[in-house]
Amino acid sequence: MAQHLDDRFREFGEAAERLTQIGALEGAAGNISLFLPADTPDLAEYMVSVFSETQDIELPGRELLPLGTLIITGSGRRLRDVVTRPVTILCAIVIANDRRATLHRSPESGVTPTSENDSHIAIHAAALDGQPAIHSVVHAQPPALTWLSHIPAYRNVERLNRQLFRWQPETLVTFPEGLGVLPFEVPGTATHGNLTAQAMRHHRIVVWAKHGVVARSSAGPMAAADLIDYAEAAAEYEVRDMLAGRPADGLTLAELRAIAARYAVPTVLLDRLPDDLLER
Repeated sequence: MAQHLDDRFREFGEAAERLTQIGALEGAAGNISLFLPADTPDLAEYMVSVFSETQDIELPGRELLPLGTLIITGSGRRLRDVVTRPVTILCAIVIANDRRATLHRSPESGVTPTSENDSHIAIHAAALDGQPAIHSVVHAQPPALTWLSHIPAYRNVERLNRQLFRWQPETLVTFPEGLGVLPFEVPGTATHGNLTAQAMRHHRIVVWAKHGVVARSSAGPMAAADLIDYAEAAAEYEVRDMLAGRPADGLTLAELRAIAARYAVPTVLLDRLPDDLLER
């Protein structure tokens, strides 16, 4: 088997391991996908050797994806198990020249794509815009970010970013466009997928209110998981400050603008943030 594709599979495990460490993948929660262009070396042979069982499937939105293969975690599977038993957790969807979608999986594994595949497909389609390239999407439920999303004030984009940016310079540098926020929608629906795709045209990480977060990266699953890790760290500081009675002031907008100038970070979002903090 091709080593570079083995490495791609290994990244699923590394991402799941890190997200498990921060408490973002309880039970069978969370899902990961990776799109690989059709011309990826050794991909066709790899699919045959790893996922030899195939069947045609209906896949809404497949016509919006470039030709290639979407490797995705299965419904009801524990992502932490992908480290030791990847073929029982992962399956693949191949989009061929005739736009037919074929499910590939390991024999007898019974893996079916995550119920949130609508969101994954819509995000990949929006980000790739018809151009085949490596692209990964990760959904997880980091505790602090998810808890904050149950508080109405934190479901406002400007307010959420004002509160989270103040804890570490890395947050602004990592997310110059900020975190997006969507109101609660029933997971796994077409509406949920379409709204998420629209939001992720402008953000690399989006909070699903009362549900969790989704992140995307052109560098693979681990890079997408890193984005969730950064955002959750900022949310952890915010929660600690709230529980302590809000004694900290954090970074001011002036200090954030100085950081932006030092690292050539666009200030479009900073210019929209409120001057004040939530009641202390």
